[in-house]
Amino acid sequence: MKTSKHLVASALSTLALISSALSGSPHIRSINPKTSAGNTRDLFLKHILEHSPDYGNFHNLSSSKGEGLKVGIIGAGAAGLYTALLLESLGVDYEILEASERVGGRIYTHRFDEAAWRASKPGEPEYYDYYDVGAMRFPGMKWMDRIIGPSNNSLVSHINSRLPEGEERIKLIPYIFEANNTFRLFNDELAYNQVTPSADTFHVQLAGGSAANDSFDATSASSVFSNTVEDLVRGLDADFQTGFDMLMKFDGISVRQYLLSKGFSPQQIDWMETVTDSTTHFDTYALSQGVLEQWIFFEAPLDSWVCVEGGMDRITDGMVKIISKPVETRKRVTAIRPAHGGDGALTVVINDQEERTYDHVINTVPLGAMQVMDMKSLDLDYRKKLAIRKLQYDPAGKIGMKFKSRWWENLDSGFFQGGQSFSDLPIRRSVYPSYGLDVPDAPGTMIASYTWGQDSSRLGAYYGQPESRERIVDITLHNLAQTHNVTYDFLRSQYIDSHLWDWYDGQDAVGGFAIFGPDEYSSVMPALMMPAANGRLHFAGEALSSGHAWIIGAVNSAYRTVVEALAVEKMDEKLNQLVDTWGVIDEVDMGWFSHAFNKA
Repeated sequence: MKTSKHLVASALSTLALISSALSGSPHIRSINPKTSAGNTRDLFLKHILEHSPDYGNFHNLSSSKGEGLKVGIIGAGAAGLYTALLLESLGVDYEILEASERVGGRIYTHRFDEAAWRASKPGEPEYYDYYDVGAMRFPGMKWMDRIIGPSNNSLVSHINSRLPEGEERIKLIPYIFEANNTFRLFNDELAYNQVTPSADTFHVQLAGGSAANDSFDATSASSVFSNTVEDLVRGLDADFQTGFDMLMKFDGISVRQYLLSKGFSPQQIDWMETVTDSTTHFDTYALSQGVLEQWIFFEAPLDSWVCVEGGMDRITDGMVKIISKPVETRKRVTAIRPAHGGDGALTVVINDQEERTYDHVINTVPLGAMQVMDMKSLDLDYRKKLAIRKLQYDPAGKIGMKFKSRWWENLDSGFFQGGQSFSDLPIRRSVYPSYGLDVPDAPGTMIASYTWGQDSSRLGAYYGQPESRERIVDITLHNLAQTHNVTYDFLRSQYIDSHLWDWYDGQDAVGGFAIFGPDEYSSVMPALMMPAANGRLHFAGEALSSGHAWIIGAVNSAYRTVVEALAVEKMDEKLNQLVDTWGVIDEVDMGWFSHAFNKA
């Protein structure tokens, strides 16, 4: 059995491979800028768009003035900043308007002492006094190449090659997804993470369905679920067209409905959901969404995952540092309307007062924030308005805590570093830092609670008021004590500070990440991906991509909207320049946008 130290060693080996790739190892294949080998998850979206009547016909859209183009970018998260990066590389003028005071969107790193962190360097304890409130990890797989891959046009490599002299480069380090000696606590029964998470282990009695057999109660719930959907996942890789057709037969049903059709009882399904996901999630999302999420874990070994040393916001901060135009913060776009003059340009209204006019507008904000923008005069068709209102975002939240020490590394039950612990308590799961390992006096920062779905909605209700915040901090400490078999008094004596964050509690995000329900992929999303206002208003963000809940989704959507704007303007030369510099994405076919590209 692997120990956590072995897992660290394995993860360090993975990092060595990634580091050699970033330095241009001849054994690593680079992205061919003119072609795309095809990626299962991206091809899934491409296939939907290709057969949708709602997306396409870019050749019929009228251009404005070609040269001298000016683009307004709404939102300075990953999608907005990457859009600016692409436009700047093509010599296209732009402005970035951000509603909040903070840049980064749902990439957000909280530091318990920001000043001390900025004065520190990697290897010093103060450098690890943080936790990632939003995005926090990358699976090691080709799908992530546009961000962390070996090519010099991957985002991390691109930023590192252009940061000013003296600036600390972005460094990828192993993310320890799981470790032995962490814990699972279900039905008030405590077990090590390496013990099979079966119903028998936790003394849970289940009513069996027709799919039940003598082995179900003794089998890992996660294994039962992954085995049940494996044919759908593998089918996409083996023969994409056949696999796609098979999966889309079930796009209109939820994960729970599919499991019921396979003969599992409601009690068995509830148990699988409890162990593997969030409460009510199997009812919420479409089977297609569930299969695409499961695909990641089939493709990316758990010891291949990485994170950013110093916090994930080093990526968004890096983009800010290498683009020439500053992000304009506190510029909330409250309305978008046709500009005067009749040339097709758009006017955005900022804070209900200031007006600015652009040839194209790329709106990258989450749909909940977009929904309250006044776009009535654009005459959006009903399908677009429905998509903005309907496409689902999941609640998500975290409770970061700082302790006097990394007490979890020194428990009598056994040593571990990194990994996660799981429970059916309100905090649901805890995530231990994969950074600052073996650094003397590294701060005792951890994600004490990471929740999504209904679990997040319920816990997040306590975050708003000082009295309820203090209560939930106390509950979190009690839950941690139960999960780790230590006393509440011990943890209270170790406790220093906490930071609570609910992604649904704020007008700038209005949700944690996109998670589509039945039929939303095939019948709702394509209409919103098609530009509005005669091709001048474009929609981006992780929700409008194949990469829901992942930074790669935001980045790919940004690429697509830049292609759309150039296609409308008939800028074939700049489209070729974009492909030569940044490669292509698998979510679209460049032939859709310009006759200069032959359809593959």
